[in-house]
Amino acid sequence: MTNWIKPGSTIGVIGGGSVARLLVLSAKQLGYHAGVLDPSENCLAAGVADWHIKADLSDEPACLDMAMKSDVIVYESDAFPSRLVENITRTVPVPQGEELLAVSQDRMLQKAFLESVRVNIAPFATIISMDDIREAVNSIGFPCVLKSNSTDERFKAHHVLFSEEDIDASERFLSQGTCVLEAWIPSEKEVCLALVKNSQGDVSSFAITEMKYRDDVFHQAIAPAELKGEVEQEIKRIGQVIAEELDFVGVMAIEIFSTGSGALYVNEIVAHPHRAFHYTFNYPHFSQYEALIKAVTGWPVRVTDRVHDTIVMKVIRTDEKDLAYTQAQIKPDWLFTFYDNETGLDAEEFGHIVVPTKQLKKTLEQMSNIFD
Repeated sequence: MTNWIKPGSTIGVIGGGSVARLLVLSAKQLGYHAGVLDPSENCLAAGVADWHIKADLSDEPACLDMAMKSDVIVYESDAFPSRLVENITRTVPVPQGEELLAVSQDRMLQKAFLESVRVNIAPFATIISMDDIREAVNSIGFPCVLKSNSTDERFKAHHVLFSEEDIDASERFLSQGTCVLEAWIPSEKEVCLALVKNSQGDVSSFAITEMKYRDDVFHQAIAPAELKGEVEQEIKRIGQVIAEELDFVGVMAIEIFSTGSGALYVNEIVAHPHRAFHYTFNYPHFSQYEALIKAVTGWPVRVTDRVHDTIVMKVIRTDEKDLAYTQAQIKPDWLFTFYDNETGLDAEEFGHIVVPTKQLKKTLEQMSNIFD
């Protein structure tokens, strides 16, 4: 159980991206001080944090330095090695824990965990050599997708194989180390469920959210996702099972493929707040960031999956900032959150837009006409 860490205390955030920025702002709204650790001098969270340790997330001395400056530590990046959690907890609590992060970072470990709790996943094989690929495609079939075993953002690129002619192009991915070959799931939707576990072990969740990608990069979310009732209930059941089995306090997310027939395949576990739920920072008025801060500092916390309107959230890319600035001046019902246009020079994300709507199709058309 997490002891009460009262406002006025200091929260150290490992990672400095958009999630870290919104965590820091949420912490400050609750009366906490907050510092960040990130290798980039211009990381998005630096401009709002009280202090910034510029170091790689795997730099153990820097992480221990952050621990000495903090009353509690949270992480928001898969680039932070789970093996460091144990040493940090000798100095300061890390309520999110080691297990959740370890499971989220290693695809093979994650798949073993998901199989142990009897959750449906795509057929897969461990890949070390080119011969492994040639053997695996005989059982997995085409199309299939080759991914690094690490879920670190630095290794997010993947290679889709449509036929034997694509196998030779897979060789460069093996230079990253062990890989995983997965069957390609012909999904109708990719959805995400964000779950909160408080210090008493109670689990609650936000609305199931549909994720949209462009060129394999997440760019838009729609909440709640339009799903059949039985599919929605099964997604919630899967989330509950996974959250209860993992030892953590805080916020996690689960990405799931939903097929046209209603079959569900868990794609990935995320050990921290997910960008698909940036909209919670604006609407409704209890965000995943506030939920994480409250959970790790010992506040009572329970969220709801009820939303009054359909919500569309779009990530603002840096090259879209002028378009977004123009829309901010003429769209009073759109909710704009800009990150930092001075210190965030290294980031691809410039902010996000949240639009509560009762006319989803019209809103999506408007956004497409403006930004596409």
